[in-house]
Amino acid sequence: MKKFSPLMIVHLVLMALMAFGTVGGAIHFIVDAANAPGTKELLSDLTNTLLMAAILATIAMGAIYLLRGYVKQAAIYYKAFMLLHVAVCALTICVDLVFYQVNTLLILICVLNAVKLADLLILTFAKDLGQEKTWIFFYVLLGCDLLQLILAIPYMAGIGFNFSFTGYVTALVMDGTIGLSIRGKYRDKASRGRA
Repeated sequence: MKKFSPLMIVHLVLMALMAFGTVGGAIHFIVDAANAPGTKELLSDLTNTLLMAAILATIAMGAIYLLRGYVKQAAIYYKAFMLLHVAVCALTICVDLVFYQVNTLLILICVLNAVKLADLLILTFAKDLGQEKTWIFFYVLLGCDLLQLILAIPYMAGIGFNFSFTGYVTALVMDGTIGLSIRGKYRDKASRGRA
């Protein structure tokens, strides 16, 4: 049986907590949808439920890849994780612009999400960027999510905190999954003499 490092164990526990929070968010939006007073509120709740489902699937694929130990045979899970991450990012931009109060802070958050989306597409589809470039793209991704979390605090202080704040924290946990995956991928390559 594969031995997991303390860092990986902590990360998997965080992923489990984020999955639990995401399920809670989905239940909240389903209940809200059942009691929605109008069409816009119903669409908002249904779209947010879809977003929660996509986040949960993303967490699951990332966890499976980590548990499989980054080996080449498990690369399908990493690809699925990254594609779902792209979908979550695109859906988040749509939800923010259509259903939330648009102001300067939210526009900045959406711009950071657009940069993140482009970054994720490169990490997902670029053919062997090499270790150094891959880490640069990872740090850009991490920087975007950290800035979004910082901007979300004053934004939500003005409109009220909601389940989307959990999404900003979950994004950082998923960045950790990408970081661990990159490290594991290049360690696996080195062990096969392909670094």
